[in-house]
Parts: sequence; C-alpha cells; structure tokens
Amino acid sequence: MRVTLFVLSAIGFASIIFLLFSIFTLKNIINPNKDLIKNNYYAVVILSGNPDRASVAAKMYFSKNAEVILVSNEDSTVKNYHTGGLTPVHKIYLNSLLSNNIKRENILLFGNNRSTYDEVRELQKIKTIKNRKILIVTDKYHHYRVRMLLKHFDISQNVDLYPMSPSLDVSDKKIMQSIILEYFKIILFYFFDDYDNFISPIHDR
Repeated sequence: MRVTLFVLSAIGFASIIFLLFSIFTLKNIINPNKDLIKNNYYAVVILSGNPDRASVAAKMYFSKNAEVILVSNEDSTVKNYHTGGLTPVHKIYLNSLLSNNIKRENILLFGNNRSTYDEVRELQKIKTIKNRKILIVTDKYHHYRVRMLLKHFDISQNVDLYPMSPSLDVSDKKIMQSIILEYFKIILFYFFDDYDNFISPIHDR
C-alpha cells in the first residue's frame, strides 16, 4: 500500500513538473524575449526553413547598414516545378536576395546544414563574425530554440534576433503546428542535444 502511494505521489509530482515546464516552454515559444534592434550590424543571417525570411533579411540588410548577408547552405533540394528537376534550397534564398538588389559578392553561404543545430554550430566557426554584431532573421516561434542554441554554443553575445512578424496568430493552423513542433524539438534537445541529425530533416524548423 505504501509503495503504491509512493508511486502515485511520484507520478503526480512528475506530472505537475512536466505541466509547469510545458506552460513555461509554450509561453516562451509564443512570446519570446524581444531583442532591442540596433542601428548597425556587420551581418544579417538567414536561417533556413522559410524562404520569406530572405525578403525580410534584405530589408534589414539595407536599413541596418550591414556589410554581408549570411545564408544557411542547407543540405537538401526541392522540386523545381519549372524545370521538373531538383533545386538546392539555398538557391531559393539566393534568388530572392538577388531580386531584392543584394549584390552576389555580399552574400555568403555557410555550413552544410541539416538543422538549426547545425546552423548555429557553423556560425560559431566563422571567424569574421567573432566580436561583431550580427542579426538573425527567422520566424518568431523559432526564436526561443535559436536562443537556446546560441547559449549552448556560447555565441549569444552580440547576436540579436529579428522576427518575421511582431506577433503570432495562434488561430492559424500552420502557425499552431509550427509552435507544437518547436515544443517537441525543445524537449528532444534537452534529451538528445544534436537530435536533428538522426531524427528529422531541416524542413519546417
């Protein structure tokens, strides 16, 4: 009887802890800490996962007097419906930037990435951005996990995050799916660290 009571108490306590963790995590995904965006940055960084990030990054490149744009060199391809062949994902971002009047010599590819984990790890290796201000452009629901990874790789200093939109419409089914996916990816990160490379591809990060 005592053993049963102990087990039930332990399960109840663990459930409360998990519930509090879930509330805290979801709150931070939906409403992450907002960075104070500065006037000048050395580089604007585009994390892969949403091609619309390129046009927002182009605007920030000009408005923040950045010298370069760093584009994640995603290790995947998508079907090109015009040619019927496959197109490297990073070329979609490159083409968008070029159409927004960014010169090719000011666009740099980094890494050979399959995940957000890969992207942040590869950013850490770029010597030219050390001790210089950089601005990462990604979706708002992505910010909390990106910030976790920046701290994990000890490069959060001098790095600000800029959201695609100022708020998240949780009534939007696609947005809600992305929030839930982020929640589970954060849990997996706590347990497996670099889980992306053996669980999921880079898409819809």
